[in-house]
Amino acid sequence: MANLTIAFVQDIETVRDLVKQGFCPVECSFGGISVCDELELDHHGSKSHLESVAIRAYRDFFGKRASDPRFVVNHIDADSIFAVASLAGLLPYPNQENFKKEFKTPAWGQDLLPLAQTIAIMDTDPIGRDIIAMPMGSVLAAWNSLFGVNASDEISAYAGIEGFRRLLTLPSAKVFVAAAENAENQRRDAALTDLRERGEKVGAVMTIKQSRVFGFDVWYQRNVEAGAPNEVTGWDNPIVISWLEGPENITMATPNKAVAEELLGEGGLMNVFKALNEAYGLAEGSGFGGRETIGGSPRGQKMTEADLAKAVSVLNQLMKK
Repeated sequence: MANLTIAFVQDIETVRDLVKQGFCPVECSFGGISVCDELELDHHGSKSHLESVAIRAYRDFFGKRASDPRFVVNHIDADSIFAVASLAGLLPYPNQENFKKEFKTPAWGQDLLPLAQTIAIMDTDPIGRDIIAMPMGSVLAAWNSLFGVNASDEISAYAGIEGFRRLLTLPSAKVFVAAAENAENQRRDAALTDLRERGEKVGAVMTIKQSRVFGFDVWYQRNVEAGAPNEVTGWDNPIVISWLEGPENITMATPNKAVAEELLGEGGLMNVFKALNEAYGLAEGSGFGGRETIGGSPRGQKMTEADLAKAVSVLNQLMKK
């Protein structure tokens, strides 16, 4: 990794300048505008028809930039970092001896395309997925836990690449993979228990009273046979509201923007936050808030069961017929 250079840049013009200098852009999308070179390594906006960069970088372009490993990214996640590591030839690969002769252990000859495919699914359609049950999903869960949280600079990018290398090749890393698998299984089990024991459908809204974990991905309950993930019919519980045990805050969420707007019109949950702030006499910015797909009560303010009932009532009233 001695010659590896990764620039973390969030300004589109600086990215364009670096590309002119020979840097390879990976997932550099700005408001739907993709900055790419000839490899076209993005899958947002006008490039949304393309496969995940993790898949294409590993399968089609592995080691393509090994002789000139200069990259620019505008965010850090498993998809972008796995792609950078693949392009630089720094990951296990079946034919790695062709350009990295120093790697001689069997671990370095393994095929990671199944991991790339799991990364792609979790990047584009994660809701309702059991990451541990997916091919090499435990490795991805461990990477997310160790290297994907609050990653937002060049050091995080370098650490993320080394993280993949160690998790995939060092026997001692198995303890981290096992711990991540155990933690994720415990969270999902607790979320399912919350749904069964503390969940109640009120109108069209699934409410989870005194939930013990953040388990929306479990609570939505994907219904593959009934509809697509961007349709209300694709979920048993397309809108969920949770009153969290302990902090007693309220969080409401939908699986994605398309579902939110099918239920609540353009703006999705933003319409609900506005109505609740008006009902409580709260100013925007200090009251209920969030994004089209997720948000909730004012930060640090404990909410009551009566507050939960009011939020559920507003949700049901605003639901599109």
